[in-house]
Amino acid sequence: MRPRLRPVIRVLSRALALAAAVGALALAALVATTDLERERFARPPDAITVTDRHGVPLRHHRPDGHDRRWVALRDVSPHLVDAVLAVEDDRFREHAGLDARASARAALSLLLPGRRASGGSTLTQQLVKLVYGRPDGLLDKPREVVRAMLLERRFGKDWILEQYLNRLPFGDRIEGVGRASEQYFGVPVAELDVAQAALLAGIPQAPSALEPRRHYAAAVRRQRVVLSRMRATGRLDEASYRAARAEVVVIRDRPVRPWRAARAADRALEEHRRGAARATRGVLPTSLDLALTEEAERILRAAVREHAARGVTNAAAVAVSNADGSILAYVGAAEQGAHAEGGWLDLARARRQPGSTLKPFVYALLFERGGTPATLLDDLSRPMVGGDGSLFVARDYDGRERGPVRAREALSASLNLAALDAARRVGAERVVDRLAALGITRLEGADRYGAAIVLGGADVSVLELAGAYAALARGGQQVFPSLVGSSLVEASRIGSSRSSSVIDPHAAALVTDVLVDRSARREAFGDDLAAERSEPFALKTGTSSGWRDAWAAVYDDSVTVVVWLGDPAGRPLRGLSGFEGAARPAARILAATQARLESLGIERRPRPRVELARARVCARTGALAGPRCTHTLEERFAPGTSPSHVCDAHRADGAVELSSRYARWLAEAQAPGFALGTATAPVGRPRIAYPRPGARLLAPPGTQLPLRATVGAETVQARWEVDGAALPSERWDATAGEHVLVAWVGEAASDPVTVRVEAAP
Repeated sequence: MRPRLRPVIRVLSRALALAAAVGALALAALVATTDLERERFARPPDAITVTDRHGVPLRHHRPDGHDRRWVALRDVSPHLVDAVLAVEDDRFREHAGLDARASARAALSLLLPGRRASGGSTLTQQLVKLVYGRPDGLLDKPREVVRAMLLERRFGKDWILEQYLNRLPFGDRIEGVGRASEQYFGVPVAELDVAQAALLAGIPQAPSALEPRRHYAAAVRRQRVVLSRMRATGRLDEASYRAARAEVVVIRDRPVRPWRAARAADRALEEHRRGAARATRGVLPTSLDLALTEEAERILRAAVREHAARGVTNAAAVAVSNADGSILAYVGAAEQGAHAEGGWLDLARARRQPGSTLKPFVYALLFERGGTPATLLDDLSRPMVGGDGSLFVARDYDGRERGPVRAREALSASLNLAALDAARRVGAERVVDRLAALGITRLEGADRYGAAIVLGGADVSVLELAGAYAALARGGQQVFPSLVGSSLVEASRIGSSRSSSVIDPHAAALVTDVLVDRSARREAFGDDLAAERSEPFALKTGTSSGWRDAWAAVYDDSVTVVVWLGDPAGRPLRGLSGFEGAARPAARILAATQARLESLGIERRPRPRVELARARVCARTGALAGPRCTHTLEERFAPGTSPSHVCDAHRADGAVELSSRYARWLAEAQAPGFALGTATAPVGRPRIAYPRPGARLLAPPGTQLPLRATVGAETVQARWEVDGAALPSERWDATAGEHVLVAWVGEAASDPVTVRVEAAP
């Protein structure tokens, strides 16, 4: 060595030693301050293909925009593993996260002119880059190396390789070898041959430029490089190399992404996110029958167009298996797309006023508490205060009052005033609690609704109402409709295990018996829908206040269907009732569902029958038929609840004597066949039952308030004074201000009651 070079070499050596020492210190500091953040390596969500019950794809869902399906390393073709290691990190099994030889080669390629740049990152470093990115460019490289070394220290090689293979980009938003193999070759990644594996392994170098559907020639050129590397590293013999080069790899056309039963697919994915079911190998099967759903859509579209002139712009429906609550048909919007009102919404989950469709659940409570279909209810107009404090005077659909009516007649004819009497008898708290137990959500306190909840004061959705009616059909067993729960076939074999009793079975059977009663329906509505379905089925319709919503719920032993028609924006319909608008399409969907089940060979599972007692009763009073009863009928009862009292209310001329609480009705209605009884009037001081002391009433101008007084428990006729002036009747033309009311019965006067009336719009 030349003497004059020795000082230079000595200086360089010291500089290199110093640099090494500084580098070691910097590396130690990085190691001390670097955290792996294990949660970053959590398995990302897979793409999911939602299917109907027969495997027909409904939706291919990419949770975060990436099309991926995680696969275990043991399920990856060894050819693909060899190809990836050959081209990305030949010494992967030997290094500890940093390959010094490869790093030196990469540095040399950067320093020497004319040398092709060579990457020095190990596969483990590339995994870190895939997970963390490089927000600061090459400045992130040192920490990337440290994280790679920490990964190698804490996890095995196979864990690192599985993470890497499942995070590689393959173009067209495809991530991971699992979906890449399925998308490009149509085969599971375990079945890739050498040529396919080499082509796939080459894409991540430049995913956009090498995406094989658009850049097939470039992808094949890269494949040849991979094959050469596999041969050079001893992972491929000469014969296999030549065979792979000669093979023409066929790339699948891009599959059309399915978009069927869109709102049902949305619902299924939501249930999946809540943990109701797990996708298996990226497939989420549902209970939906696509063909039935499309038939239901056709039926609803026809109904929408039939009633378009009356303001109907859209409709929704669900059909539910009573066996286990699995949803067979789901129509979120009959008219879809931007051109349709609410066409992008899921109207099956929209909350609307249900009209009279809640009445059966109030009658079930009445029957549980000792009432029967023969129980007399008062179909009389009585004032109520709504949730906003405004006065509410209910009416039956035809404006009439019918006086005393049997519960069967009241429910069949959907009489509002009798239903209010039933709700008062059972209590609004019990009604709210029962609806909540049946799956009606977002209910407020009972004081918000009062007895008026029976008229549809609580908003519900089609889906919730279907669950409630399916519980009636199941004899009171609770059910929650689902798209991803047990299938109908499984439930018919093993039975449902997800239910509890919400309604007494005898009460549910009595309600169903009433709703199935065709003769009662015919008397009330003049049409029995027999042309739509010859076999018996239960039917209840509803029309919300202001004619904004038309509803129908129908069910038989095996299927429940609920239909809503209206305008999603809430504009009033032009006098379209639930029976006129929604009942017919509901009956048609029920018939279509049963026909579909029969065509698939799925047997119906009849619900267990509940034995009911029978007795002949007086049609006027509901008591056991007596010798003077001219109109009798056979009624059904829960065991032990048949009436024991023989009717004695008929006079010699056949008229039925009524108590004094019907006096106003008799005077106004002049109802034939009834007469005011001659029994002694109740003795005692009258009490003002309505309005209550201190009441604040919101009344539109011109409102007549019905006044009510009682003696003991009996409603009686009274003479009324308001602010000292006598009223001509039991109705008061209320004016704004504070007023004092007094009721007189004979010579007895009530305590004065002070109320405030405020004008309402």
